[in-house]
Amino acid sequence: MRALVWHGPRSMRLERVPDPVPGPGEVLLRVEAVGICGSELSGYLGENSLRRPPLVMGHEFVASVAALGPGAGAAVGARVVVNPLLPCGACPACRRGQRHLCAERRIVGAARPGAFADAVAVPASACHEVAGDLPAPVAALAEPLACAVRAVGHARPEPGSRVLILGAGAIGLLAVAVALRAQPSLLAVADVHAARLGTAGLWGASHLIDGAGPVAEDARRLAGGEGVDIAVDAVGVAATRRAAVRAVRPGGRVVFVGLHDAESPLPCNEIVRGEVEVRGSFCYSEADFEAALAMLARGTLRQGPWIEERPLEEGPQAFDDLLRGAVGASKVILRP
Repeated sequence: MRALVWHGPRSMRLERVPDPVPGPGEVLLRVEAVGICGSELSGYLGENSLRRPPLVMGHEFVASVAALGPGAGAAVGARVVVNPLLPCGACPACRRGQRHLCAERRIVGAARPGAFADAVAVPASACHEVAGDLPAPVAALAEPLACAVRAVGHARPEPGSRVLILGAGAIGLLAVAVALRAQPSLLAVADVHAARLGTAGLWGASHLIDGAGPVAEDARRLAGGEGVDIAVDAVGVAATRRAAVRAVRPGGRVVFVGLHDAESPLPCNEIVRGEVEVRGSFCYSEADFEAALAMLARGTLRQGPWIEERPLEEGPQAFDDLLRGAVGASKVILRP
């Protein structure tokens, strides 16, 4: 089969590799569509400790069951999306019900080969069936949508809340879709890309903020000077993290979901004096994943120019284009 094999920083090639063989309890999946995640961009640069070459990445995907390993409980031909987080099930975090925080978790596309390929083998227990008429590029968004479900859940928006989302990439846009369900009175989105901001407006954002400007000041002005109730940073650089903290009112809530910079200085005295609640959001629980699937089934997301599809063989160029900022779309989907 064909697979995009990452060999080190900025080195990825389409190669012929052996077809995967599903082990006990596993299924062989034929990949329909797979998204490129921001964490994979950092992995491509060699800046992500979870990914070590040589590796086939890819964890946001939709596929069909092609074959069963011994004891696998699945149906050949079923169309599925995959929860790529594979917890141990026995550690303290797993016993607390926080399986996504499992210290021994393995991730499809990081600890084991992923879906930037014609086929991939995964545990049958990680598969969730999806409707056959759901467009493949939309179905492949189940995993990032689950991340947005969790991040917005931590933010706890209520009817009438004033919300700021920093970043109109895939997670930011999906956070817009999730936050809208709470009927906020203000939903502002900040980004440096005009096309992505335009998409956020089409999705229902009430205000669009130029990310190259004074984002925190603009957000506070839109909220009447006091500040917004909630800020969700879906970028993860020092500037957006600071802006998120400075944009919220006293007693407001900040959720960090972006993972770009490993460390960032924050205005901690402002956090203390304003009793600002700051929380991280990592991946999703099984309930979050199921909530994302329910949103997809209801037709909450639509295909459009915010998604750019490319053939698998153009994967290396897609990675380079994304890193150069040469892609206007919020999500690039590869099609084997």
